[in-house]
Amino acid sequence: MADTQVSLKLLIHKNSQRVLYAEASKKFVDFLFNIFTLPLGEVIRLLKDEGMVGCLPRLYNSIEKLSDAYILSDQHKDFLLKPKVAIPGAQVPLLLPGDGSLKGTRSSYNFCFSCSRQFFREKVYCEAGSCTYCRNEINRLPSFKNPPSSSEEGYVEGMVTYLVLDDLEVKPMFITSFVTLLNEMNVKEVGSIEERVVDLGMHEGVKLLKASLQSKTVLTDVFLRDH
Repeated sequence: MADTQVSLKLLIHKNSQRVLYAEASKKFVDFLFNIFTLPLGEVIRLLKDEGMVGCLPRLYNSIEKLSDAYILSDQHKDFLLKPKVAIPGAQVPLLLPGDGSLKGTRSSYNFCFSCSRQFFREKVYCEAGSCTYCRNEINRLPSFKNPPSSSEEGYVEGMVTYLVLDDLEVKPMFITSFVTLLNEMNVKEVGSIEERVVDLGMHEGVKLLKASLQSKTVLTDVFLRDH
């Protein structure tokens, strides 16, 4: 089962109170990469009560409040409000609240030659069954094959420590030296750096998702300015 909490080691510049970078395990990097699998509707659902800017939260709320009498009989509001991940999802830390809608599925369009209807069927690499409307056997479009299996879950290799910059740029730790990093960040004194271990749970996961859409100092915003 995926974890609900991940630890990070932050390197903080005490004078400017900013996060220089974080030393992270694969769990945190898997969580970051998994953001790109989130449907827009799921992102709005998670952030609409978090002060998200723009009009999409109001649009989301209007769909939520709209009576089912105005929705077509072969549609459902949850297709928009709680969309499923459209690609095979990796097993990643559960750092965003949900009702299971973040689990990876493979979805496809199906066509029934009996009643000439096309409809959306959510499946996980399984054969199409019967038509939703006439119950006759259907043909599945397109046909997906199982992806190659991996001995490790998630997206990245686990036997590596990753460097995550304040703007969420990710790279393996070994490709750059500590001194080089400090020079690139214009940090002159090693004594001005503080190490701090923080835990990232669902609260921080939502805050990080929001900050990643609004800021280029995500780690600083979430772990220093949000407390």
